[in-house]
Amino acid sequence: AAPTWPSSVDELEDIMMLNTGYRARGFADPVTPCSKGAGPGRVTAAEFVRTAFHDMATGNIFLGTGGLDASIVFELNNGGGDNIGQAFPTSLTFFAPYLSSRSSMADIIAMSMHTAVRACGGPAIPFRTGRVDASEAGPPGVPLPQNSLFTFQNQFARTGFDATQMIQVVACGHTLGGVHAENFPQIVPVGSAPNDVKQFDNTAKFDNKIATDYVSGQSTDPLVVGPSQAARRASDLLVFNSDDNATITTMADPNYFTNTCKSLLQKMIDVVPASVTLTDPIIPYDVKPVALQLTLQNGGSEITFSGDIRVRTTTRPASQIFSVQVVYKDRTGAGSDKISTSVKGTAAGFDDSFTFYAFSAPISSQSSISSFTVLITLASGATESYDNNGAGFPMQDTIMLQKPQSCVTDSGGQKLLTVTAAVRLPATSAELTLSLKVPRDVITPELQSQTVAMSQKTIVGPYNIVTGTYLLEGSQAENTKFDVSAGQAKDTFKSTGDLGTTC
Repeated sequence: AAPTWPSSVDELEDIMMLNTGYRARGFADPVTPCSKGAGPGRVTAAEFVRTAFHDMATGNIFLGTGGLDASIVFELNNGGGDNIGQAFPTSLTFFAPYLSSRSSMADIIAMSMHTAVRACGGPAIPFRTGRVDASEAGPPGVPLPQNSLFTFQNQFARTGFDATQMIQVVACGHTLGGVHAENFPQIVPVGSAPNDVKQFDNTAKFDNKIATDYVSGQSTDPLVVGPSQAARRASDLLVFNSDDNATITTMADPNYFTNTCKSLLQKMIDVVPASVTLTDPIIPYDVKPVALQLTLQNGGSEITFSGDIRVRTTTRPASQIFSVQVVYKDRTGAGSDKISTSVKGTAAGFDDSFTFYAFSAPISSQSSISSFTVLITLASGATESYDNNGAGFPMQDTIMLQKPQSCVTDSGGQKLLTVTAAVRLPATSAELTLSLKVPRDVITPELQSQTVAMSQKTIVGPYNIVTGTYLLEGSQAENTKFDVSAGQAKDTFKSTGDLGTTC
């Protein structure tokens, strides 16, 4: 079903869909092209996949614990060798800026599986959201090359994969990347391969070469051939041969390989604690409001309504669109006034394209707004109306951030955040709630919520003007999200990085 706005998935949908262009989030940059890496011999797409697998691999479906929960951020110095190598800290360092109250680190790690596989020409792994970040390390138990077949089968069974699926998911995971001498010198002796890395196959893309090479007896997989055999670390050989090569032979069919990997890699990222309920898979909005803002103006007589309307142009190109209009109802639910838009920019993801239509228009502060629909007029003269699954796109005018009167200023080595909001009479009280990123002794910060009361300054038209302040540390001046609220009404997910330096 088409998503209804606003939704809990909105931030992650943006990160997932907007790879390039206007409002691009850049999440796919490190894996585009697929061969891209953070150093010689490294493949970032493979490192994303490995990070997701290692985070999931200590889960226990029988106990309903662990799985893909971002516990890996606490497991990089466990001394047991489960998570050695630069893949994990490099990936988590890249993921960290995307962490927010609407995008957990566990969801970001899961989404990286979709991004890496798709960037490398593989299937679009369905991505569901709602994962909750762990607050401590999980138990050890990541599959390691020296393990016995019995141990492998038990480890995969613990996370919900039977003996056949174990073979399949290993093949899916090992179509990208390779083994580094720095981490596994018994498998790849130092100096024995270019850049001290032996790739699993010779293609830099998501394909079934790992299976076809193996079945044809031409494998170059260092976990199948070479020093790993004498070192009793030929784990891919052990796994693939565990059913006399029956399953890996079926994976030599490219369509079967792709469809199986799509299913099993989704199953993998969906291993979560029993207490977690995942959403439906994210699909792109056909029409999505972006960065909407109401701002009190002109002595309180007017409100400026501004923002962007993001229109999906994958199947109906922008060249066929003549105009996009915002049709809004007043605060009583009456009326159908129209606001024109203009093209602001275009963006693209792996499978979809988008055009953004910007608008900014004055409306009466007395009659104000309660909801709107979007009317698209095509060059042919036909029209399309988008009403957010019948609900209209909701707007509230009880409390509004006053961005022109909000700022971040220097204050004795810290940064003073001043937030001003307009609260519709007769309400007089409001709160400022901040989602702060607090550094800790692991790569990713901790999110901490702080709430401060906002004080009344003056009355302007039908609104109370209130203000709240908070001292921020270091990078919090750029990366803090905040809400202003009055009772149940909220103007949410604003960014300190969007504020000026003078109020």
